[in-house]
Amino acid sequence: MKKQLFILLSAFTAGSVLAQKAWVEPDPINPNDSITVWVDLNKCADFGGPILASTTDDVYMWTWSPREHPVGHPLHNGTWGASNEALKLQKAGNGLVYYRMIPTSFYEVSAAQVYGSPIKLLVKKKNGSDDCGGQECKTEDLEIKIEAPKTGPKKLYSFPGLKTKDTLSITPNDVITIFYDNKLETTDSLKGRNDFYCIVKARVGTGADEFVFYVDGDNIKAADRDIAGKLPQMKMKDYGDGKFGFSFIPNKLMAGANTQGKQVLSIKYKIVRGYIRKQYDWVAESPEYWFNTVCQ
Repeated sequence: MKKQLFILLSAFTAGSVLAQKAWVEPDPINPNDSITVWVDLNKCADFGGPILASTTDDVYMWTWSPREHPVGHPLHNGTWGASNEALKLQKAGNGLVYYRMIPTSFYEVSAAQVYGSPIKLLVKKKNGSDDCGGQECKTEDLEIKIEAPKTGPKKLYSFPGLKTKDTLSITPNDVITIFYDNKLETTDSLKGRNDFYCIVKARVGTGADEFVFYVDGDNIKAADRDIAGKLPQMKMKDYGDGKFGFSFIPNKLMAGANTQGKQVLSIKYKIVRGYIRKQYDWVAESPEYWFNTVCQ
């Protein structure tokens, strides 16, 4: 049986953090059912986060949204010098800590309030005033936005589906299928067409431009317009009724471009027509899916 290990990523783009410091599982959640709140202390660079990642001392959750419990409540945070034992976090190793709860029960709020107000928390030692390298033993404030589950058909999606908002539960050695529903397309020049290709590139580093690819779907040059001629292996299968799919194993597909055999951290794809004449010959969205596990 395959053993699942977390890959600890730290990647940034111009306006957003790609790798998460805190998240919940499953995603989407049922606010009336058990969830797990995860924090990767390795990514909490502010304050005492790096020291908390390696400490053998207990660490605790301090939370104030969607609702902060008053003094005397069994789930009150406690005091800054003595956290409530009921909020002690469990350790999963490698700086990962977690807390299990039923959101509506823990915060004593409605499901609508869980969706409307993010979970806000920080992680600290029992005594947050302890010395962590000249700073308090706590992380920066963390925020997890809980989105209501979306229903109805999707234009772009994958199988297997996402474990979290943009993260796959499979590895780069597993088969993934990208699906495209042309019936939901809003660009007139793409409606009713059937010559679609899924142009894939693989992230092999944490920088914004650290990808390997045969053709960069986000920056298609004049010499790369003949997609059908250059990348016949990326043609999507026509399933009929406007649905198209492309199945591949990321490590195998990108082996020829990834000549140094670097670790594939994510895949990003663009769906385009077989020959690019103008910017309307590709689907506007260009999702990126991260791998958070690796098999050994």
